[in-house]
Amino acid sequence: MLRITRIDPEPFFSLPHRTSGPAGAPLHNRLPFYRAYATGLPDHVKGIVLTSDLQGREAGGQNRLLGVSVAEALVGLSREGLIPAPDAVFLCGDLYDYPDCRKRGGTGPVDEVLQAFSAMTPEVIGVLGNHDQMEYPEALPDNTTLLDGGVVRVLGSLNVGGVSGIVGNPNRNQRRIEDDFLAALESVTDHAPDILLLHQGPTDPERADRRGDPGVALSLETGFQGLTVFGHTRWDWPWLIPLGEGQALNVDGRVVVVLPEVDGVFGFSAKVKIP
Repeated sequence: MLRITRIDPEPFFSLPHRTSGPAGAPLHNRLPFYRAYATGLPDHVKGIVLTSDLQGREAGGQNRLLGVSVAEALVGLSREGLIPAPDAVFLCGDLYDYPDCRKRGGTGPVDEVLQAFSAMTPEVIGVLGNHDQMEYPEALPDNTTLLDGGVVRVLGSLNVGGVSGIVGNPNRNQRRIEDDFLAALESVTDHAPDILLLHQGPTDPERADRRGDPGVALSLETGFQGLTVFGHTRWDWPWLIPLGEGQALNVDGRVVVVLPEVDGVFGFSAKVKIP
């Protein structure tokens, strides 16, 4: 069973970018990259990447979506020896922002982000967020899979399931009523995947300020033992929590590079212990 054991308390890198602000003007932010460590990864895997809610544009250049810059940054970091080249990237949605970053909550195509990640890692697995669209779904690269109620095997032995979108008005983009969302979720968790990808995740049962969907939380607490990875609402630390017999990891607005739990790998050290 895949289980995250510890997370470095400070990011090892941050990526400048622009994002839509609340007053119709772009904000200049930095996207943090963290190292985490896990048991249960396949023996040949040196690292995987988990991320979500990359809503922004690169700080300069061609004004590409932030996810494209993230893919390029991961390549650069691996060449510098700061991380291994990722064996897979897992995306939890909301990868779009307006070209002029004029307004929060923009909805649009994220094809270029998926193409960028597919070019730098052997496998890309993701779910769509409520602000994501695919302009050319038929052109999705062969090594890239978008999940919405399905389960796939990746990296030889990891089973990964996912449900796209959020609970909401089904007439709006990537939304479904709660009963239908939970039915899709439970059809996935019935297969007991190692990793569950969601855009909308659970509430934190112990902390009311960590928002999510309580129905999702109840379902996962009572019927799932794996690692749930999600975004949609930002959590401050702790953004990794135990949930029932499993774990839930909020990656909204952060990039988490998960490495095998082996002392001394790449000389990394971690100081945050996870129960």
